[in-house]
Amino acid sequence: MTAIMNAEAWLKGRDAAIKANASKGRNDRWIAADESRREVEDFLFHWHNTDGFLGAMSEVMMEWGHLTEKQEAAVRKIMADRKERAEKRDAGREAERAAAADCPEGRVVLTGVIISTDQRENAFGWTWKMLFKSDDGFKLWGTIPSSLFDWDGETDFPHIRADDMPGKRVTFTATVTQSADDEKFGFFKRPTKAEWVA
Repeated sequence: MTAIMNAEAWLKGRDAAIKANASKGRNDRWIAADESRREVEDFLFHWHNTDGFLGAMSEVMMEWGHLTEKQEAAVRKIMADRKERAEKRDAGREAERAAAADCPEGRVVLTGVIISTDQRENAFGWTWKMLFKSDDGFKLWGTIPSSLFDWDGETDFPHIRADDMPGKRVTFTATVTQSADDEKFGFFKRPTKAEWVA
């Protein structure tokens, strides 16, 4: 016979197990009544321990094993809205990609917008890279031209930081190589004559 060293802890553990079993039973019955509720459950799982309505609904699922009819309807509406927005976004991206010109090759004058910047480490230290979208629609990845930082000779600090560059228009000349996997994407190197475009 096993001796119970801490009766209070044992009781708490027993009560927690009873509650968990009851929640599991309610969940099984809730899912059995409508198998599509598994999608609702999976969706809410990703919102566990977050704030807001979906986080609260995730907690309800964890504690009670199901949602009320109104809660389920609200979550399904959010799921449908998100799916519709994702489909529109994907369609927009596909249309944008179809309209984009193929990436050129060789020494090219480029004008467009910096989409994002990122600092990367290589054998020579850290360097700033940028994802650039040309006015013709193709995208390029390469090192940010140093002249865009507009270095201050007195303080050795740039007048513009890389984090502030996304969304700004720029023109420069660079050697471009098309990606082997995507004709709408490429890489640039040896950028020169870089200037901000109003």
